[in-house]
Amino acid sequence: MQQEFRIDGMHCNGCVARVTKALESIADDVQVTLEPPRATLEASDPLSLDEVRAAVKKAGDYVVTPA
Repeated sequence: MQQEFRIDGMHCNGCVARVTKALESIADDVQVTLEPPRATLEASDPLSLDEVRAAVKKAGDYVVTPA
């Protein structure tokens, strides 16, 4: 199942790399872009917003909202 989330607070490719690495722990396939600030996740089961926020919190101070 593919899901998209907006990730506010990313400013550079380093941010993208940190968020990508954090999300790889909960999703099978992860694509994170800076413009727009978005994460596209592929997982066998739907991920909750809380699960995604908890994973991204490990990467830094970013704000995750549904896309």
